[in-house]
Amino acid sequence: TNNSLWISKRIQKIRLIIARNIFDYCGRNVNVEKGADFGSGNGIRIGDNSGIGVNCSVRGPLEIGDNVMMGPDVIIMTSSHNVESTLIPMNQQGSLPKQKVKICDDVWIGTRVIILPGVTIGEGTIIGAGAVVTKDVPDYAIVGGVPAKIIKYRK
Repeated sequence: TNNSLWISKRIQKIRLIIARNIFDYCGRNVNVEKGADFGSGNGIRIGDNSGIGVNCSVRGPLEIGDNVMMGPDVIIMTSSHNVESTLIPMNQQGSLPKQKVKICDDVWIGTRVIILPGVTIGEGTIIGAGAVVTKDVPDYAIVGGVPAKIIKYRK
């Protein structure tokens, strides 16, 4: 109905206002979908015409370029656990330092993709649904799988 569409648009506007006030930078025409979890928003930069998908979980330091599409349930990780010592239980070793994730312009991230700390996603890239991205992806690559591998190039 028109009433529910009006309410949906208002809620979307509220999510954008929140993002603008807590992200380090929030470009024009940004869309933050329902259920998106971005913690405190610290260290997150998102460019023009980009979005954070339904039920996504992202943390800073994170840079999202312009014109980035993100499907539902994407997880972008910037930290991990320290597991170096076999003499100390893993749950007592603490976390490793955070590593920035960078997503360049014109990227499409499919449903349920997981991007690990320190990864850069190149310009014009497509990441297939369900992929686990463990290393940098070059410009215009199409990647998929676990771990994500190059399937082909768009150019």
